[in-house]
Amino acid sequence: MPIGEKGILPAAGFPLQGLVRLVLSDRGADDWEMVEDDFWCRVTPPEVPSRVQGWKLHVSATPLSAPEVLHRAAHVLVHHGCPFKFAARAEYVEDLTSARYDRAQCGKFVTAYPRDDDHFRVLAEALDLATAGLPGPAILSDRPYRKGSVVHYRYGAFRGVPYVSHEGVREARLRAPDGTAVEDARKPWFCPPPWATLPIPGPEGRADGAPATPKQVLLRDRYVVSEAIRHSARGGVYRAVDRETDRDVVIKQARAHVGGGLTGRDARDGLREEAAALSALSGLCPELVEVFEQDDHVFLVETVVPGLTLAHWVQRRFGELEDRDLGLPAEDVLAMAASLAALVAEVHDRGLVYRDFSPNNVMVTPEDELRLIDPEFVTRAGQWGRRAYTPGYGAPEYAATATYGPAPGQAADLFSLGAMLFYLVTGLNAAFAADRPEPRPAVERLDGLLSPIGGLNHSARLLAPAIRGLCAQDPARRWSRERLTAFLADPESPRSRSSEFPEPLLTGASSTGPSAPVGTLSTGTSTGTSTGTSTGASTGTPPPSPLPAAGLPASRLGRTLQERMIDDGLGHVLATMAGRDTGRLWPSTPFGTGTDACAVQHGAAGVLGVLTRAGRVLDRDDLRAATARVAAWIDASHTAAPSVLPGLYFGRAGTAWTLYDAAGYLGDDDLAGKAVRLALELPVRWPNPDLFHGAAGAGLTQLHFWRETGRQEFLDRVADCADGLLAAAGHADDGVFWQVPPDFDSMLAGITHLGFAHGVAGVGTFLLGAAEATGEKDYLDTARAAGRTLADAAEHGPWGTRWRTDREGGPGEGMLYNLCNGASGVGTFLLRLWRATGDPVALELAEGAASAVYRTRWASGSAICHGLAGNGDFLLDMADAVGGPYHGWAEELAACLHARHAVRDGRMVVPDESGTQVTVDYGVGLTGVVGFLLRLRHGGPRMLMADAGWPHSLAGARPAADLVGGPR
Repeated sequence: MPIGEKGILPAAGFPLQGLVRLVLSDRGADDWEMVEDDFWCRVTPPEVPSRVQGWKLHVSATPLSAPEVLHRAAHVLVHHGCPFKFAARAEYVEDLTSARYDRAQCGKFVTAYPRDDDHFRVLAEALDLATAGLPGPAILSDRPYRKGSVVHYRYGAFRGVPYVSHEGVREARLRAPDGTAVEDARKPWFCPPPWATLPIPGPEGRADGAPATPKQVLLRDRYVVSEAIRHSARGGVYRAVDRETDRDVVIKQARAHVGGGLTGRDARDGLREEAAALSALSGLCPELVEVFEQDDHVFLVETVVPGLTLAHWVQRRFGELEDRDLGLPAEDVLAMAASLAALVAEVHDRGLVYRDFSPNNVMVTPEDELRLIDPEFVTRAGQWGRRAYTPGYGAPEYAATATYGPAPGQAADLFSLGAMLFYLVTGLNAAFAADRPEPRPAVERLDGLLSPIGGLNHSARLLAPAIRGLCAQDPARRWSRERLTAFLADPESPRSRSSEFPEPLLTGASSTGPSAPVGTLSTGTSTGTSTGTSTGASTGTPPPSPLPAAGLPASRLGRTLQERMIDDGLGHVLATMAGRDTGRLWPSTPFGTGTDACAVQHGAAGVLGVLTRAGRVLDRDDLRAATARVAAWIDASHTAAPSVLPGLYFGRAGTAWTLYDAAGYLGDDDLAGKAVRLALELPVRWPNPDLFHGAAGAGLTQLHFWRETGRQEFLDRVADCADGLLAAAGHADDGVFWQVPPDFDSMLAGITHLGFAHGVAGVGTFLLGAAEATGEKDYLDTARAAGRTLADAAEHGPWGTRWRTDREGGPGEGMLYNLCNGASGVGTFLLRLWRATGDPVALELAEGAASAVYRTRWASGSAICHGLAGNGDFLLDMADAVGGPYHGWAEELAACLHARHAVRDGRMVVPDESGTQVTVDYGVGLTGVVGFLLRLRHGGPRMLMADAGWPHSLAGARPAADLVGGPR
């Protein structure tokens, strides 16, 4: 049956608003307003008292019971004149009752806002009577009106107190009796604020943030629970001891009415199916002990499989390598590949399809044997049920099917096996950002990474034919088990490698737009296609490109392809800019959506900075017009914030900076004046000392404005900021540190980081600039002390030099390699320390950091903050300062970015740090990548750094020791 816009069935799920319209008509409530946003539909009477906060009611439902629950609840709420909201479509109810939904919020289908406590009590009783007997999950953040009721309640914000957190996140807070704004905590337990009087008698609830009272949990009078492995909306997974056998066991819990979908089944049925799968796969997975029910929950008890997941095993092995580029030893890879193939073969010999074969669902025991875990989706080919697979490991023909339908054939598991082998030889997940409108074959996307990685990685080259064969787009042309077994027995024989691939491998032009190969060494000439926008027309299917020979360096992008990625990235930014005011110029990540829309990290200011640079370099009218539009939008929007936060990326320091730079490009003196006023509004003393959120970010911006304007007041503010940071510094035997105060209202409270965004390296970078601008020796001495602190904390290995995230962390803990809190950011500071002082240790450490970010390039994400774009900027700093191999290394990072690109409307665009979505945000998304590529291709200073006298050519420069004193 066709579905969609032109088919029989609607493209979207069942709209529930019609039921409420019937109720409003029935009740003669034609003057009520109903407004739908992206998820909720809000229903409001003509006169509503404005309440900041109070006791609110939630009514839960399953996707199947939702229409009846809503119809009954709406009659009650309209009759009693209570405003409410509900999830607008049945598919949204399916989302908010799914196992992956936030467990505290799971089940909140209808929310009602009583006008006072008396109104609350009347509504609670009426809603409970109206919905009695209907199913819905228990809401963990709330208390049920009675045991088994779908009506729940909690104390929370109605209108709330508008508040912008110290991370720039907008939220509605509660007003405490002393007038302060406090967080409206939504924990997975009932935790009303201490001043809220319970409207219905009952236990007081657990204090927000307080740990649960430790107590022994005994299930079925047999299993003593020792700890939780994980929690989810579906239920917990626990370690326990079986008192009857004195053996360790794992217990999985399934809550009622969660994960039900539209079939009437829920997580409890899924757990019973998993029990049946354990029995069917006996000997390949944990052994089933029993399944039992207790308090409306279902529990599955299974034996413990010792060891590591394959995902953890692979990452640990890669972490132990002296050179990650060389990959895991071929003999180990072949042994593991053969074991994985045997595991799949045994499942298939039992007449089953695993459906969710992925690195997290295979355990490697201490004896290097393999066991399957979490076989909840095991079934037989053709059996109807919910679609289930891990993104990147699901066969394309199955991933494209309906949410509910027949299970795939065993060829789907062979695709998953191929993706597993890809993970084994590269350490990378096989999930990609989707192409639109037409996807490229998965095998082409995999080869975009496999080919350049295989230049040095013998195991990747060795298994490439098998990966390609198993991941063929057409399941009928996928390698069989027998062919794979024969290949693994002798993978280097001419016979094993001479057979044609089961389908042509696209490494050049594709049916969805150019996807130029990166398996060619850069000689400064083009390796790509035209820099114009793709028409999406197919140019044929070239034969497979051979993998580079062993020992060749990883590929680099030629200039034409660099330009293509810049043009396409900018084209996507311009094409996706909001045509009307939606509160943000571009959609952001789930976290970024709640942050300051005018800031650098997730907002318009970071995009503005890149557009300004692109406009100067490329001299295009469309970029100039876009820069003017974005600058005008920020100018009109930035005053809406109730306070001015100082941070460079999350506050308004970066906003002032990019506005001023845009004003200079546009020749707009009025805008420049507004940027100056904003910069002068920034607080330069702040409890958080860091660069991205705090005082050092404001200080760096004052330094930039002083360099640009020469105004003494900016230099005075640089000194004031530096003095405050010196006063905030903590000195100890292991160095100098800046802690975010533990009582500061911030998600960063209490951290003592070493890195650039939030710690020693970032503060040190500002103090170096302040020392150069003011000549103050104390600033330089403290920056030197920061350098010694980082030298003492450095971790040296075959991969180069890296740093843990926090002072309190152990070796190897944290981000390790990125700008935010790793080698890239620390190296950024140490390179500048060397230039300022000539300290050879600082340069040596910076070189070690550069080696680390280069060697981990294939394992890095894409973004400025936590990935390749930020790391590439650091390598360009190294190239500018000392020459050497660093510009070439940065080009190889660009090739890594290209290998991950998606095609959107004919444009090559790089996904954000998730790896599977395309977001414009500067700090985590596409514009940060474009900014790096612009600098790589056209040179120029690093964005948002306020460097003075910084060289911008590959000729290099010697230490600028005369700037602020000689070598120590």
